[in-house]
Amino acid sequence: MAVRAPKRAVFLVAALLAAGLAGCEYADDVGPAPSAGGRTGSGVAPTVPLSSAGPALMAEMDRNMAAVELLLADVPVGAGGAAGGISGRSGAGGGFAYNGVLTRAGTYTVVAVCVGAAEAQLAVLSRGTSEGSYAIDVPCGEPVTQQLELGTGPVTAHLVSPDEERIYKAAVGAVRISDPAP
Repeated sequence: MAVRAPKRAVFLVAALLAAGLAGCEYADDVGPAPSAGGRTGSGVAPTVPLSSAGPALMAEMDRNMAAVELLLADVPVGAGGAAGGISGRSGAGGGFAYNGVLTRAGTYTVVAVCVGAAEAQLAVLSRGTSEGSYAIDVPCGEPVTQQLELGTGPVTAHLVSPDEERIYKAAVGAVRISDPAP
């Protein structure tokens, strides 16, 4: 269920705009023109090594990511997606973002999942639609599926643990955006 969270909406839109601007890509810079499949972008978040992560933390993150992969085993990647750590206070820029470009407007299926925290907050910003942004609560341990109207153009999906009191160092999650029905 798409939930509008007015308090968080302003922060989430600002965070998404910052993430979107930081990850801007231009068609001339990313290779050949996209196919009619509805997407551009790699669909996979780059892996960034954590300099302060010890072997025990890395092992826990690996176990949590394996659990995420199991929860998404039957979900196609479709138009794009990403996976990564979601720890950190949302005000401190925690979580990860998927940035892509949709080549057609439509109703997209967005699936998010997290493991290692109590919940996560998914924010989806479509700069090609009048609806604009969505905020979705994601209880960890089960996939959450939403049908969202997304327009042609840049789209950003940002997943973060919203717990302001605690940082979940081994919390991970994933977001997948499926192609719209023809």
